[in-house]
Amino acid sequence: MFSAARKLKGHLLSFRLVSGYFLFFFVSTTLLFAVSVLLLDREVNDIERQRVTDKVELYQSLQEEKGFAALTTELRKQHKTNRLSNLYIHLTDRDGQTIWQTVPEEFDRLSPSVFPPSGAVKKDSWQLIDMPIENDLDLYAHVLPGGQILQVGRTTERQEQLVESIRDLLLGILLAIILFGITGGMFMAYQVLRPVKRLTQTVQKVSSGDMTSRVPVNDPKGELDELAELVNGMLQRIETLMIAMRDALDNVGHDLRTPLARMKAKIEQVVIEDASPEKQRETLLDCAEEIERINNLISMLMDIAEAETGQMRLRKEPFAAADLLNEIAELYELIAEERGITLRVEAEDATIQADRQRMAQAIGNLTDNALKYTPDGGEVTLSAAAASDRIILTVQDTGSGIPKDERDRIFDKLYRLDKSRSTKGLGLGLSLVRAVISAHEGTIAVTDAPDGGSIFKILLPS
Repeated sequence: MFSAARKLKGHLLSFRLVSGYFLFFFVSTTLLFAVSVLLLDREVNDIERQRVTDKVELYQSLQEEKGFAALTTELRKQHKTNRLSNLYIHLTDRDGQTIWQTVPEEFDRLSPSVFPPSGAVKKDSWQLIDMPIENDLDLYAHVLPGGQILQVGRTTERQEQLVESIRDLLLGILLAIILFGITGGMFMAYQVLRPVKRLTQTVQKVSSGDMTSRVPVNDPKGELDELAELVNGMLQRIETLMIAMRDALDNVGHDLRTPLARMKAKIEQVVIEDASPEKQRETLLDCAEEIERINNLISMLMDIAEAETGQMRLRKEPFAAADLLNEIAELYELIAEERGITLRVEAEDATIQADRQRMAQAIGNLTDNALKYTPDGGEVTLSAAAASDRIILTVQDTGSGIPKDERDRIFDKLYRLDKSRSTKGLGLGLSLVRAVISAHEGTIAVTDAPDGGSIFKILLPS
């Protein structure tokens, strides 16, 4: 049922998209068609009226140059031509008596009374006369130099026939355009919604548990395909986080179950044995130590989460890199001396703009790891140098080094090189280091030292 509902919803979306496109296309095309016909009618009307005014000017020039007799002779000569050309010509004297009249063929059946007398028409202006047949008479009246009144008009038949023929042609073109618009709208809807459907299918697969599913991308430059790439990146990130979460939960479960089980066993033993106050005190101290370990684990996980999500609050201030490294060396000096490890500081005059407490925490974790994995009598070196636009901090040891196939994983939460967990630690130190460095917009990498061991290099913006 839900599948059918989603399918119906997809069809409705396609229908709305096609309908909206077609409606816009139809309205705009129809409006363009109407405006075109209107402009065409005006243009043809202007051309036809110009034909009439040209006749008026011709007859007036003829009278002025050759006299009134030449004008009437010319009217007789052009009588047949003017009739066929749908021209109406009416020449009257000053008293309104008809001197000459040419009536278009289509007006032959009309009574002379339907034509306006010379005294009833406006001079030197156009007047549309409503005739008792389908076509009307567009009339122009002019007073000749001798006082005669010349009326020249044209029937609207030619204009209407021309406009109607072109209108029919445009109507056919409009219908073809509408058909093309519907087809184009359906094609566009298919093209536009196809990436959305692929995205929907991928999300459905992911929702059902297939975290490896990705949205197909055909053209990385397209807007929807760009969205698909972003979704794929997000899905990749989610898959990575879920894998890391499963690993983290497994490790956290082990790290929490062990101290909790120890505490439970010790408490039960004290209760069963009805131990002495000294034994009870010792058991409580052991439990407090285990609780502190759990608390540290949770605190470090929270710090890492804050840094990775951009929520870590940093109080940046400028300070000398040498001062920070010397403080850390002093802090771990006693541990190094107990194992005969030489702890050195080699720092140039470099200033760091960072949260001093967080940077001390990160460098301290690296130093603690270096001492932990360096054999007795080895050497650990803390150094700082200034580049063009970077501050370089390094922690180098002479330990056994880190295998290349594990260097990308040592920064993962709760990952340990020591699979047996015989070495003390929470497996979060390097994860916290990377999170703190990333929060400072820096990077951290690990390489092999020339004489054995590892070099952790931190690059910070100056």
